[in-house]
Amino acid sequence: MATKKEKNYSASIPDWVDSIIVQGINKGASDIHFDPLKDKVLVRFRIDGILQTIEAVATSFMEMIIARLKAMAQIDTIEKRKPQDGHILFQFDPNADPVDLRLSIFPTALGEAAVIRILNRKEFLFEDLEKLGMSTDVAEKLKEVIKRPSGMVLVTGPGGSGKTSTLYTLLNLLNSVKQEHNIITLEDPIELLLSGIRQSQIHPEIGYTFAAGLRSILRQDPDVMMIGEIRDDETAEISVRAALMGALFLSTMHTINSVGAIIRFAELGLSRSLIASSLLAVIAQRLVRTTCPKCKEEVIPDKKLIAVSGANIDGGAKFFRGRGCDACENLGYSGRTAIFEVMFIDKDIQQMIMSGASFTEIEAQAKKSGMKTLREVAVQKAIKGGITLEEAIRVTPL
Repeated sequence: MATKKEKNYSASIPDWVDSIIVQGINKGASDIHFDPLKDKVLVRFRIDGILQTIEAVATSFMEMIIARLKAMAQIDTIEKRKPQDGHILFQFDPNADPVDLRLSIFPTALGEAAVIRILNRKEFLFEDLEKLGMSTDVAEKLKEVIKRPSGMVLVTGPGGSGKTSTLYTLLNLLNSVKQEHNIITLEDPIELLLSGIRQSQIHPEIGYTFAAGLRSILRQDPDVMMIGEIRDDETAEISVRAALMGALFLSTMHTINSVGAIIRFAELGLSRSLIASSLLAVIAQRLVRTTCPKCKEEVIPDKKLIAVSGANIDGGAKFFRGRGCDACENLGYSGRTAIFEVMFIDKDIQQMIMSGASFTEIEAQAKKSGMKTLREVAVQKAIKGGITLEEAIRVTPL
């Protein structure tokens, strides 16, 4: 028999779940995790890319927590054997717009686990590329590239690296300079509705995939197309050919750096001539935690750390860290910014792709043409005091 305390707590499960979601929103979490362990359930928030344990509750409440979340998302509360996904429109402030939540339920040996992705729509749209964290010279060059009538611009990086924000910012810029043009998107999901742009949600369960949607878009007389992600060979080939048919094409891809997009296209069976002819630019990016401005202090990094980073300190570079304060909850970090590696496909790189040059050679040529790698950009941000040297190394590949 449940104790009186358990009964009272059980009765307040809906309120408790709501309070956890509100707390996550107020703390700026991107995700809320409910993780079942043998003796407890961990509640964790992902804040600035790092998971933090917030609370632990008895395992006896996990089924009620999952049932509450499923009910909120209007998905099958009986099914426990397979993963489930749902959407919640969460109204936590009567004076503000509802917050979109994506719910993912995943069966494990210790029970169902749940992750809530908090879609803060205001964070997806920026007025300009510089506000995302891109340097002014690279941003100005990219703005000129997207004015071209055809070709492909790819945004690459792992999940959670800010690719959606970059895509929406590019769409926003295109919408302002090409107001008389037909801009169409295929998304999964639609994160933010943009005025003046025709956006479509794919539904793979009924055969409405990125590839199927692309074929229809081509019959809609588009000037600009955007699809959420290039995932397979069919989508890749249709995308590349669409970019060669007189439309500007935007999309994302999961690769480690900008040259990785060329490798991925080759793996998907595309000819080098198609890759070289269609690509205009590849943007690789990561999100890095910024140093708390309230408790920032100068620090001398370990020599080994400087050697690993490749930082040039001959010019008397200074580095900083946050010592921890109430404003940053003693973490030393507050907020995030993006770092960008942008490879512009000029005639030299185009020729190298077609001639069969190695990807190492292509990257070397891109650097010769002015491209800064993710590591180099991150270290420069560290030298300017925006991030720590440790953070620059943590999030960037060599």
